[in-house]
Amino acid sequence: MLYQKIAAQLEQSAFFRGLVPLAAGTQIYHLSQSARALVAAHLWAKSAKNLILVSQDDIIAEDLWDDLVSLVGRENAFYLPDYEILPYEDRSPHYSIRATRMITLLNALSDAPAIYSLSIRSLLRLIPDKASLARHILTLKQGDSIDPEDLLRQLQNMGYEIEYQVSKVYQAARRGGILDVFSPPNQNPVRIEFWGDEIISIRNFSASTQRSLDADIKTVTLIPAREISLDDINSGSVIISQVREHGFFEGIENYYCLLTKNLSSFVDYFPPETRIMAFSNYSYIVEEMEALQEQTFSQYRKALKSRSKAKTPSPKQLILDEEAFFKLISSNDKIYLSQSEFIFPELTANVRAPFMAQPAFESDLGLVADTLRHKQESGWQHYLLFDNASQERRMRQTIAEDASFVSHIGVLHEGFEIEDIKLGLWTDHEIFNRYKRKRYAPRFAPGETIVDYENLKPGDYVVHIDHGVGVFEGLKIIRLDGQDVECLVLRYANEDRVYVPTFQLSLVTKYVAEEGSAPVLNKLGSSKWQNTKHRATQEIELIAADLVKLYAMRNSRPGLTHKPDGAWQQELEESFIYEDTPDQKKASQEIKDDMEVPSPMERLLCGDVGYGKTEVAIRAAFKAVMSGYQVAVLAPTTLLVEQHFRVFRERLAQYPVRVAMLSRFRSKALITKDVQDIATGAVDIAIGTHRLLSRDVKFTRLGLLVIDEEHRFGVRHKDRLRSMQSNVDTLYMSATPIPRTLNMALAKLKEISLMQTSPKERLPIRTIITMRDMEVIKDAIRREVDRGGQVFFVHNRVQTIETIAFELRREMPDVSFMVGHAQMPEHHLEEVMKAFVDHEFQVLICTTIIENGIDIPNANTILIDRADTFGIAQLYQMRGRVGRSNRRAYAYLLIPKGSTQIAKQRLEALTQYDYLGAGFQVALRDLELRGAGTILGTKQSGIIQAIGFNYYNRLLGRAIEAVENGDTSVLYTEDNPATRQSIKTEIDLYLPAEYIDNDEERLRIYRRLGELSELSDVQEFETELQDRFGPVPDNARWMLLFFKMDLLSKARKLKNCTVKRGIMTIEYDASNTPPKAEILRFTGKISEPMRFEAAKSLKLIIELDSELDSLQQFERAIEILSY
Repeated sequence: MLYQKIAAQLEQSAFFRGLVPLAAGTQIYHLSQSARALVAAHLWAKSAKNLILVSQDDIIAEDLWDDLVSLVGRENAFYLPDYEILPYEDRSPHYSIRATRMITLLNALSDAPAIYSLSIRSLLRLIPDKASLARHILTLKQGDSIDPEDLLRQLQNMGYEIEYQVSKVYQAARRGGILDVFSPPNQNPVRIEFWGDEIISIRNFSASTQRSLDADIKTVTLIPAREISLDDINSGSVIISQVREHGFFEGIENYYCLLTKNLSSFVDYFPPETRIMAFSNYSYIVEEMEALQEQTFSQYRKALKSRSKAKTPSPKQLILDEEAFFKLISSNDKIYLSQSEFIFPELTANVRAPFMAQPAFESDLGLVADTLRHKQESGWQHYLLFDNASQERRMRQTIAEDASFVSHIGVLHEGFEIEDIKLGLWTDHEIFNRYKRKRYAPRFAPGETIVDYENLKPGDYVVHIDHGVGVFEGLKIIRLDGQDVECLVLRYANEDRVYVPTFQLSLVTKYVAEEGSAPVLNKLGSSKWQNTKHRATQEIELIAADLVKLYAMRNSRPGLTHKPDGAWQQELEESFIYEDTPDQKKASQEIKDDMEVPSPMERLLCGDVGYGKTEVAIRAAFKAVMSGYQVAVLAPTTLLVEQHFRVFRERLAQYPVRVAMLSRFRSKALITKDVQDIATGAVDIAIGTHRLLSRDVKFTRLGLLVIDEEHRFGVRHKDRLRSMQSNVDTLYMSATPIPRTLNMALAKLKEISLMQTSPKERLPIRTIITMRDMEVIKDAIRREVDRGGQVFFVHNRVQTIETIAFELRREMPDVSFMVGHAQMPEHHLEEVMKAFVDHEFQVLICTTIIENGIDIPNANTILIDRADTFGIAQLYQMRGRVGRSNRRAYAYLLIPKGSTQIAKQRLEALTQYDYLGAGFQVALRDLELRGAGTILGTKQSGIIQAIGFNYYNRLLGRAIEAVENGDTSVLYTEDNPATRQSIKTEIDLYLPAEYIDNDEERLRIYRRLGELSELSDVQEFETELQDRFGPVPDNARWMLLFFKMDLLSKARKLKNCTVKRGIMTIEYDASNTPPKAEILRFTGKISEPMRFEAAKSLKLIIELDSELDSLQQFERAIEILSY
């Protein structure tokens, strides 16, 4: 921790020695934000009291907390975010905000002094008091006795959502003797296993895989999910009926005063003698408090129009009023930490702090070394603060040895120098003009369970290989040949039904094709489906032949071989200021592996907005430059090019790599020079719009082409690219790749790298479809501005955009608006965008120019006017402009009254994908809505309409394999029921509903079982079932044995295998009978009586021990097959 490292030096400072004791009401000024954090840390360390640091808004409060974590550690610094809801709004805070608040409140119950950073809004809110909260903290340990049903009820009353399985924080689930619960501050959910009422095991598990992670833990603490428990609610409350009907209803936080009398402010959690209050820029805090009081009264008057006065808390009952606030702070030791010398009535003394800002170096390492040497001669000591060890190592390598400094891993937002002790703390991100990585409060992202596009639910259309298109109606256990088997019920024309055993689930695929045209159900017994399938197979065989030819041509073209990773490559990757997600690491490796192979790479990198695709591209580009090649990065808009240029230059600042930008934001003279330098090879990486495709741009040694947002480029541009890239490695990037490209990737013509794990702190975007209403618009803007954020308002008609701006300015005179669109003069647009990035105004009213790639982490609300006029992928891209930080983001899709039902349905499709990483799913959904387009001709969409995209893709994959192997006859025999292997037994084949009571989950497990390829996989699967659902019942064990037999039969290439009435029959395929020696070797190991039959095909009939029961006979049969 940085504070501990410099504490002894701070003791030498007269300024720091004079801080404790300090007269209450003293203002310390001339402090930057990070300097305020250091002063707060020193006050806390020397006073041994709780220090409550109050700021004007949540953004500053969280930044101060971030600095405090670097100074004193996460165990001593806490952040209490505001709810991020308006007073009287019928909306509750996001679960991740609740989790962060509860961790802070939990620590406030302990006796250990800590530093708490919060905004004035958070401070003024009245919340249930300390005693109420303490009553509902549960500590469980192995050996405790508690009824699991009672525990589940307690958790529900504490605010936990009861689900079938736990995927995010504040959820609980019970399956038999297993209870799963996800409670902060644990970063993973826990699985509590019971024997009756006794806890026999507690272990962590993964929210995404649902598997246990490590050995048992002895105890676990479960904290409330809400600040109030249903057990504490006054039964005589005027809104008790609402609680009884809905439990924790949306916006319950605004009604605490009507539910319980035991409320207090957060400051009241600490006795006056144990707390110090510090105010960061007190004058701004008072302004913000006055604005909040005014807003609360305004919202109260508005609420009274729709609610009775008795059921609406007064402002005084919701937040502390001004009188209560001043009374509260007068009972404390208090200190004012300010950037400038403010004057206000509460002030008693003024002290100027001996701090100076870090010098500006503009990436000039020679200047850094000279300054260090010069200051060292004058007796200064400097600490250089780095994000990670790789950055520190790079600095040591590039800076002169006689320029000494002390390294520290862990950075502040701003560097500074303390003059009276000649101590400097410099940050490397300011030396290189980079952004500072934010640490962020823990956000508890949900488990990344990637949505399976084959998932079935009742009512879905399906394709059965033998019977064609039907409707899935659900699961049902039926009796087949004396055994109970769980089957899928499929409905066909004329109300006919087909029952498909779940062990034959591979014969069924979900039907996906064009929007708005329901397929015609096939008639059982008709030859129509067989003819359709035969025709489709013929067409697909031709397509496959063309694809294979294309593939072979591409692979036969001589490509470029890039060098293996060197030390600089490794260093660049390690210096990434965020932690790589597993998918990011995998995608990066796949791309680099492709680049090292001598055939040209064509890879589609599909990752959601903000998931780190640019970083993966930077690594690939750097590899190409290190191998002696040039890189072209093509993006569709000037703004996106500008952003890429900034990010590439910032990331590669420490390396001898020249990055150039070709766009209309550059002067003609600059562009002319850059074009010349590209031709001579002086430019390593050229980033540009379509300008990069002009005839005058000639690369001498192009090695990598990166195409961002590839769905924005038309065929003409792509043809020009193809002439550039005949042997060049190509990387396509998109969050929503166009269906045709996606189709090609799925069909293996392009390799695909999927990035579907979100950065840890990222939250899903809340999407709201609403009629266009000025009150809704004002509330949305107000909520964002109140928390210090910014807003995009998208209106896509240049002719009326100024009218909209006038209307918004008139309605919200206290909010600053600017307009931006593509028809503005270039430099004017650039100035507007720069001002928005620099937070100079709050709302940008713009056209779809923001659709691609603008990255403004502080903008977390977007309103899209006439959302019904946009396509899904376009809306998805625009929505992706917000939610690029750890703050909860909102997207309002505004539609006019009287919008068509189809338009609403399309927008609702987008709300299905409000989870993270949904871009790939949106593209698949778009594929479903628009049809697959054509790769090599127009016939394809007709085939897809006839047999569905999933079955089409399966056939295409098999056809490509068959063409490559030179035998396409298998395409026409493989799906023939007569040639299909069958296994018959007497044991029941189903997973009991009382063991896995969720039909969708059971179906998913059947599908996963059918996809297993090794016996060890089945064993591992049994372990997983036991871990997730408890001891495996006999029926489920029989099912697993059946799949073991299935795998062994396939390995022996048997036609059929039957175990019935004590007889095991093994039948070989007549066209594939094994050699005599192999059969003799196999039968030589069998001790039971047996005989051969060879009428049509070779059969081996084995008499099993009649003393064994059916299950034991089946186990013995598996043993025989494994010889």
